[in-house]
Amino acid sequence: GVIIMANEVAEEKDYTTAISEWNNTFTNLIARDYKAVGVEFDDYSKKCAMEAMTSIYQLVKASDKVDMNGLDTSNLREVIEHCASLKLNASAFPRECYFQLRSKKIGNNYVQTVEMGVEGAGNDAMLRNFGVGVEQVYPYWIVKDGDYFKYPKRKGIEIEPPEWEEKGLSQKCVRVVYPVKVNGEVTYLIAERDSVKINLLAHVKQNLMNETFGICENRYKATDKQKKEIEAKKQEIYAALRKCSTVDEMLECEIAMPYMSGAWLDTPESMIQRKMLNNATKKFPKNYNAMAKKASMEMDETYQQVQEEIEVNANQIPFEDMDDDAEVVDGEIVEEQQTLDLGGAE
Repeated sequence: GVIIMANEVAEEKDYTTAISEWNNTFTNLIARDYKAVGVEFDDYSKKCAMEAMTSIYQLVKASDKVDMNGLDTSNLREVIEHCASLKLNASAFPRECYFQLRSKKIGNNYVQTVEMGVEGAGNDAMLRNFGVGVEQVYPYWIVKDGDYFKYPKRKGIEIEPPEWEEKGLSQKCVRVVYPVKVNGEVTYLIAERDSVKINLLAHVKQNLMNETFGICENRYKATDKQKKEIEAKKQEIYAALRKCSTVDEMLECEIAMPYMSGAWLDTPESMIQRKMLNNATKKFPKNYNAMAKKASMEMDETYQQVQEEIEVNANQIPFEDMDDDAEVVDGEIVEEQQTLDLGGAE
């Protein structure tokens, strides 16, 4: 028994040592990034960075796919920095953010990257920490199908508050409501289930970024003819998704399902709810410092797609071949709004 205990103690010690080594490395890197933009790396941001590192370490330890050294380091630094900058605490209860591992194809190789998302309580925290004039964030309402709900009504400058009565007829969430006290007045931030269609479309677009449908070995080696074939396949998938009238229909869209991650397919209801909460709080004006602003922008799915598209198409686009709707701004190509601006999909 003594030997087993000694082994456990040694393992525990290795684990703690490993986490603190990773923590030190990333804390130093992130401190440097903060200093570069002149933002103070305060104690709470440091705590959030450490909690993120610990959570990711545990996630990787529990996975049989990868060890810490096999992770994409720049992605890891970015994710931890996002938690620090937006002051999202991975160990808070209820959860403010979550992490999952995701395979990403780079050239011919797959690397494991860490994906971070904001949970309901994380939206509360961001509203409290950065919302302009926010004094209090009240618990959000999850309005289910069949519940009685009356929208807020404006009479001049007065707001008649919304009304909600739970009936317990269904588990399906149709809208979320965030009551927030702003400069002494309570305002209601509302998002509907339908708003999530844009998020899911953005998610599929992002997952299709490296997809070649077996037409060629990888996207970097595609000939012009193959590129057109690949693009036509993608457009077919987007068209099928756009035809769906609800997010629930989209989740059953056969042609697009292979490009949806497990989180959407295995627990659709909680994913839809999570996105609705993000959508409700997203448009509220925030007073971000330089680091938080950068984090918020980098976490936006639309922004990530545009960056990846710019990277893929760098110096490859012949100008005469451009879309009629595309315009050139500051030497960068701005496509037709509909394709890139997915309404600020989270």
